[in-house]
Amino acid sequence: MKLLILEEALQGGEGHWPSYIGTIAAGLRSAGDEVEVLVHRQASPEVISAVGGTPWLSRNCWTDQRRQGVIGGLRHNLRFAREVNAWLNSHTPPDWVCSLTVRQQHLLALTWLATRPQQRPTPRFLLLFVQGFGTTTGAGEPTTFAATPANRLARWCFQRLGPAVRSGAVVLAAETAAMQAELRRFSGLPVALFPHPVPDAPAPGAIDRREAGRITITCPGFARHEKGNDLLQEACLLLRGDRRAERLHVVCQWPAPFTLPNGTALLPDRELVASGRYELLNQSLDAAAYAALLARTDLVILPYRRLSYHNRVSRVAIEAAVRGLPLIHTRGTWSEELASAAGGGLPIAAETAKAVAEALLQALEHAPALQQAAKAGAAAIAAHHSAAGFRRTLLAAASEPPAP
Repeated sequence: MKLLILEEALQGGEGHWPSYIGTIAAGLRSAGDEVEVLVHRQASPEVISAVGGTPWLSRNCWTDQRRQGVIGGLRHNLRFAREVNAWLNSHTPPDWVCSLTVRQQHLLALTWLATRPQQRPTPRFLLLFVQGFGTTTGAGEPTTFAATPANRLARWCFQRLGPAVRSGAVVLAAETAAMQAELRRFSGLPVALFPHPVPDAPAPGAIDRREAGRITITCPGFARHEKGNDLLQEACLLLRGDRRAERLHVVCQWPAPFTLPNGTALLPDRELVASGRYELLNQSLDAAAYAALLARTDLVILPYRRLSYHNRVSRVAIEAAVRGLPLIHTRGTWSEELASAAGGGLPIAAETAKAVAEALLQALEHAPALQQAAKAGAAAIAAHHSAAGFRRTLLAAASEPPAP
């Protein structure tokens, strides 16, 4: 196959994009596919090298506030459409155009590109959505869709895309079952479920992670309110002096303060850090440092808030699961879905510091059994969330009629 991948967020190397797109592109190329990745015009040399990218796209709607809102989104769609169209008109058409992080700033452009009349061969389109169109409390209530101008425009786009989706010329996709169900309800169209590929990991159990009886529980990724890092810190404060927590060693990546809903900035607790049981990593981690962190980890904790993560994939959760690391997760988040499939999951009953503290104590008590279960399920998770798994899903979508 010949594939064109579009990703304007590939610019400075921040976030998961270089690893995510790079893993997919490398896996497709190793399978014999021809892959072109269009990245931001100001992409760093490291990003270009990581994904084998071509600098082409001039705007990044993830970081440019002028791209937000209805007017900003329309402007971004127009520019995105012009730039992708310019590439398509000056190159041999690919078999697939893949937009793997679709937002409302792209949907109108992709709708036009996928449905316009053409004399040249028209590629098929894979549109993978990472953001939905509804709102929810995140506590189990169904998603609702407001009659906003942006949502009205999105519904019009899906109406235009309908015939192409039903014929298989366009594949709509999501990475979580909750997002898949939300998109189906909103669009009225079939939506495929795709894996989220991560790089190959060492075989579970290949490295002895135990240090003098200590159990290391890591919260990977930059600290943020939506990730529940405030709850984790408060939970650790609650466990100070608790003899049941003597073996506990928590590692948290916290390079900068983050803002709470009341507008205040939360800093790490100095006394907690000084105790030696709460280790802070105050910088970004490259691939080698990140792998080393997971290699000395016994369990991973993800106290994510349901409002943000009820339908949203967690890459760090997958990276932990493929290494056979148990997941301590908030009930009602996608991480619970992954932990159920992988084995070795331990739920946090509520979005409170007390519930997080109780989960930490349970993890200490049941660590060996949790680790054994997680290791047993790691191979299946790794096979699914791989570039090969992504390719298999794409080929199946290409050959099978879309399910209703």
